Amino acid sequence: MREELKRWLTGLALAGFLILGVSSEAFSRTFWVQAGAECGGDGSESKPFAALEEARNAARSLAGKEPIEILVKPGTYYLSESFVLEKEDGGTKEASVVYRSLEPKKAHLAGSVKLEGKQFRVTDDPAILARLPESARGKVTEFDLGAAGVEKLDLPGVHCRMPLSVPELFVNGERMRIARWPNEGWATVAKIVDGGSKAGSGNAFDAAKMNEKIETPRGGTFEYSDDAPNRWKAESGVWLWGYWCFDWHDDILKAASIDTEKKQITLAGQSTYGLRHGNPSPRRWRAIHLLEELDIPGEYFVDFQTRKLYFYPNIPLENAKISLAFRNQPVIRIQDAQHVTFDGFVIEEAFSDGVICQNSSFLTFQNCVVRNIRQCGIYSGGGEENRFLGNLIQFTGTGGLSVHSGDRKTLKRGNCLIENNVIHDFSEHRLCYASAVTIGGVGHIIRHNEFFNAPHMAVALGGNDILFELNHIHHVCLTGDDAAALYKGRDPSKRGNVVRWNYWHDIGSPRGHGNAAVYFDDGDGGEMVFGNIFVNCGDPGKGSFGTVFCHGGHGNFAENNIFVDCKRPLGSAPWNDQRWKEYIDAPLWQKRLLEDVDITSETYLTAYPELKGFMDGAPIAQRHNFSKKNVFIRPAMDPSGTWDLHETDVTLDHDPGFIDAANGNYGLRGDSEIFRLIPDFEPIPFEKIGPSGEMKR
Repeated sequence: MREELKRWLTGLALAGFLILGVSSEAFSRTFWVQAGAECGGDGSESKPFAALEEARNAARSLAGKEPIEILVKPGTYYLSESFVLEKEDGGTKEASVVYRSLEPKKAHLAGSVKLEGKQFRVTDDPAILARLPESARGKVTEFDLGAAGVEKLDLPGVHCRMPLSVPELFVNGERMRIARWPNEGWATVAKIVDGGSKAGSGNAFDAAKMNEKIETPRGGTFEYSDDAPNRWKAESGVWLWGYWCFDWHDDILKAASIDTEKKQITLAGQSTYGLRHGNPSPRRWRAIHLLEELDIPGEYFVDFQTRKLYFYPNIPLENAKISLAFRNQPVIRIQDAQHVTFDGFVIEEAFSDGVICQNSSFLTFQNCVVRNIRQCGIYSGGGEENRFLGNLIQFTGTGGLSVHSGDRKTLKRGNCLIENNVIHDFSEHRLCYASAVTIGGVGHIIRHNEFFNAPHMAVALGGNDILFELNHIHHVCLTGDDAAALYKGRDPSKRGNVVRWNYWHDIGSPRGHGNAAVYFDDGDGGEMVFGNIFVNCGDPGKGSFGTVFCHGGHGNFAENNIFVDCKRPLGSAPWNDQRWKEYIDAPLWQKRLLEDVDITSETYLTAYPELKGFMDGAPIAQRHNFSKKNVFIRPAMDPSGTWDLHETDVTLDHDPGFIDAANGNYGLRGDSEIFRLIPDFEPIPFEKIGPSGEMKR
C-alpha cells in the first residue's frame, strides 16, 4: 500500500466509537409508553404513559444522573408537534438515555394526521367534473382539508423546486402521487422559441465567473407537440417541472400563458439556467399538480383556494389506513443534547425532515426505519461522534442522511459513523443533488452500507479525511447527467479522503455530458480511490468522462482497482493555465481556500504538504492524476486527459479469475492471474462489502 494511503488512513481507524449498538449497561430507571393508554399513568409497565413527551418529562430530572430507558410499546404515535429533546434531556457517557421500541420496528412515530376513509366522498361538483378527464368522473373522491386541521396552504411561486408545498397523502403506508402529465416519463420540448433569461451566465459553465452578466428575469417560451396542454388553463395555475437546460438541474416554473393555436407555452419565471439546449439530449418536462390530469388510481390534487383534496383511490378506502402530512416540522428534533439513543423505531410521514439534530453529540440512531419523508430522512449538523447504525431509510424526497460535524478550519475531527445502513429511493421529489448520504466536516467513516435506486447521485462528499469503505452502490445516476454515484467538487481544500474497497455497478446512463462512478469536479484534488470493484459504471457521453473522473483537478490517485466492462475506466478534463488561474483568483476560491479555511496555514500544510504553493498556480504540465496497479477488463476507450498510467496497470479482455462473475461475485480466486500480472496487488475483501446481519439483502 503506497505511503499516501497509509498517511491518509492514519487516525481513521478510530477506536472508541466503532462498536455497534448501545452498551449493555444496566438501566436504573425504565419508563413505559403505550399508545392509547389511559391518562394519569405513572410510566410503569402496568400504568404506562400515553405519550413520549410524558416519559421525557418524567426522565428529565434523572437525565445524566443515572441510565434511563424509555420502552415504547407497539402502535402508531401521531405527533401533533415534533418530539423535542434539549440539553436537559440528554445523558452522559456513564448515564445515557435510551428510547427503544419494545418490539423492533413496531412503534411508529408519525408526523402525519390520521384520516378516516368515510370522510372521503365521490365528488359531484359540476365545475370539478368538467375539469376532470372523462375516465375519472364518478371515481374521484374529495376531502375537506380543514377537517384535518389544515388552516392555510402556501401557493407555489413562479419558480421553485420540488417538493411542491402540497400536503402528502399516504394510503396503507404508500405515498400517493400528485397528479401529473405524462403519467410515465417525460414530454420533450419541440422547439425553443425564446430562451428567456437565466439567473447568472457564468454559474452554468464556470464557477469562477458565476456572477457575471446578470439578466433581468424573463420567462422563456417553447413549443409542445402533444395535445394534452390544449385542455389546461394557465389562469387556474399550471406548474411545469423540467430539465430546462441541463440534465443535472431540475426546477419548476409556472406557466404564464398557453397558446393552443401556436402550441406554445410561455413561462412566468426564469429557470436557473434559462431555457436552453445545455445538453445535447432533448429538454425534458412534465406538468405537475393538475386537476385536468387526475386520471389514474393513486393520484391526487389539492385546491389551494378551497382547501379540498381530490383523490382517485387506488384501493377501497373504508378499511384503509389513510394519513396526511402537512405540518412543516420534523418528527424528532434534538437540540444541544448528548448521549441519547433511538433504537428500533419507524419514523415516518413528515412534511419536513424526519429527524433534525443540531449541535448534539454522542447520539445513536440504530435499527430504525425512516420512510415516507417529504424532505431529508435524517439531518445532523454540529456536535461530534454521532452514529447511524443498521437503519433502513427509504422513500424520502430530498435525501437520505445528511451529516456535518467537525471543524474544517482546525481539522478537528467530528468522528461520526454511518455503518450497516440500507438507503434507497431517497430522491423521490428532487431529482438532482439529493443523495443517500451527504457528508461534511472532518474525519468520518461511512462503511458497510448499500445505496441504490436514484435518478442522480448517491453520495455527496464535502469534507476532509473521510473514509468511505466497503459499501455497495448500484443503480444510481439513472436519468441525470454530468453526475456520479459519488460526487465532490469546487473546493480543493476538502481533501485527504479515501474511497476504498467498495463495489459499484450498473451506474449511469447514456446522455450528453456523461457520468461516472466517482467524480472529482471543478478543480478537486488530493483524493485516493483504492481497491474498488467497478462493473458497468459510467458513460463517456460526448465528452471525456470516465468511471473515475477528474474535472480540472489534479493530485488524485486511482490504485489497485478493478474495472469490468466500463467504457472508459479513467477520465480527465484538465483546465488550461488561464482557467486554473481564473479559479485561483476568483472570489469563490479566495473565500473557500483562504477565508473558510486557510490552506497556507501550518495546520493545512502539515496535514496536506502537497498544498504548498497551491495558490501560485502550478502549470498544467505539473497538474496530473496518477494510476497504478489497476486492472481494466474489456474497456472501450483509453483514459482521457491527465492520467499518468503506470507499468503495473493491466488491460485484459477476459475474466481474470473471479469467483463467480456471472452471479455478481467479483471476489478473486487465489489462482487469479491478476496476482501474477501484478505481484503486489492487494486482495479486495469482496465478501465483506455491503451491510451485514439482517440488513444484508
